[in-house]
Amino acid sequence: MKHLLLCALLAAATHTFAQDGKLPLDSKNNISYTDSGQPKLTKTELHQKVRAWVDRKFGNAQNAITSDDTQAGIILITSYIPVIHSDYQYIRFDLGVQYKDNQYDARITTLDGVSAEHSPIRLSAKENDNITAKEQIIKTESSRKKRKDAELALQTAKADNEGINASLYNLLGDLKTYITNPKAD
Repeated sequence: MKHLLLCALLAAATHTFAQDGKLPLDSKNNISYTDSGQPKLTKTELHQKVRAWVDRKFGNAQNAITSDDTQAGIILITSYIPVIHSDYQYIRFDLGVQYKDNQYDARITTLDGVSAEHSPIRLSAKENDNITAKEQIIKTESSRKKRKDAELALQTAKADNEGINASLYNLLGDLKTYITNPKAD
């Protein structure tokens, strides 16, 4: 009985959190990764934790932090993160952390794919549209060879988006872990 319940929970969790190769979009159809937490920390302590995390994660807070407004409780970070992707080696992103006593909200927006071969490319909802278009091609293609090529292109597009998702969700998870860890400083 325990194993059956565990399998059911895992199946539900996998289905609930599966992105199906798509990037998360906000209400304005812009790519947006968000997280929040309610650590038992004052506004000042949260500010110090976020700055310490930026130093640890990106090597130098002075280079990564583009705005630091302690009065408003907002830190804006612009930096790069490595990504597993067929076209890009890094994703440049903007991360805003808004905080007050016992609460923070983090949001990653404005993503650019960065590669040594070409100029940075702004990522948008077109990444998801590309997957939808490839799925339609597979459904309507009658040639086996063309369908096989379309399936491979779809798998690559989904894997690319999942690579971006994994990197950015891991970044938000790392921030949360650092903020909530009482020994981190």
